[in-house]
Amino acid sequence: MEQVASFLTESNIYVVLQRTKDAFAGILEKKRSEIESVASKTFRYGETERHNLDVYYPPANTTTNGPVPVLFFVYGGGFVMGDRKLEPPYDLSYTNLGAFFAKRGIITVIPDYRLVPAGKFPNQAEDVRDAIAWFLANTAQVTAASPTPLSLDNPSIFVMGHSAGANIVTTLYFYLDVLPVDSPIRAATRGLLPQGGPYSFDFTRVVTTPGMLETLYGSKERTLEMMPLSLLARADAALLKSLPDFLTFVSEYDPPVITECCDELAERLKEKGCNVRYEVMKAHNHFSPHWALCSGEGEEWGVQAAEWIKSKV
Repeated sequence: MEQVASFLTESNIYVVLQRTKDAFAGILEKKRSEIESVASKTFRYGETERHNLDVYYPPANTTTNGPVPVLFFVYGGGFVMGDRKLEPPYDLSYTNLGAFFAKRGIITVIPDYRLVPAGKFPNQAEDVRDAIAWFLANTAQVTAASPTPLSLDNPSIFVMGHSAGANIVTTLYFYLDVLPVDSPIRAATRGLLPQGGPYSFDFTRVVTTPGMLETLYGSKERTLEMMPLSLLARADAALLKSLPDFLTFVSEYDPPVITECCDELAERLKEKGCNVRYEVMKAHNHFSPHWALCSGEGEEWGVQAAEWIKSKV
């Protein structure tokens, strides 16, 4: 993709973020009416302004008479920033993702969650858990807002997370203190789709803002103890049995430290006997996969994800 290829040699991840946003914002703007034609509604799942979620509804003729899969997407932002709705001219980001998957017959849910410094470990995973729990407990309210009839009896839940969001998703499902083995959320979850996540941390190669991990986890020692790959290493048989199938992603041009994390996650899951499929998002940098959705370029990974989700229902 030209939008990504023009700055592949840039090593500063924050420069890559801004250039990616600028490259795709204009393209998505031309698709605004198409993207915003997909119906959506905001619901409150908790007590604060960080506890809202948006539900994107599949348009007519995109679903069958059977159950409709539900995809939760947890965005990244280095644990310190991120919103399900960005300010103009970047306001179609994540709306495009909700529209993309909804148009493929998948109810798509994008929650906000608490950020550092207000949110400390494991608040972010607790928020995602609570968003899913709210959805499962309020399917009648959700379907009542849909412009077309939907079946949400015994919903099939899928959870996708990108970057810090992938860390949060894997923490949620690897950490029994937040999500016990007998949780109805585990019973409803059919698949996890972590993408480009920091599943472990090396303090000599940290790509986050200085001191953020110590603020999030409490200390360097606590960070190393509670990072997702450490949680997975300690997982007992009951937790491993409770895990759903995985479709894990890495971008072709992710930073090396992120690529190594993604490689290791896939390897460790396979060693533990989990069902894992690992895909490379070709021609993408760390940020571009989600910006590309509904742009007409670089959407192949999204098509793969949608097909995989629908094959599991």
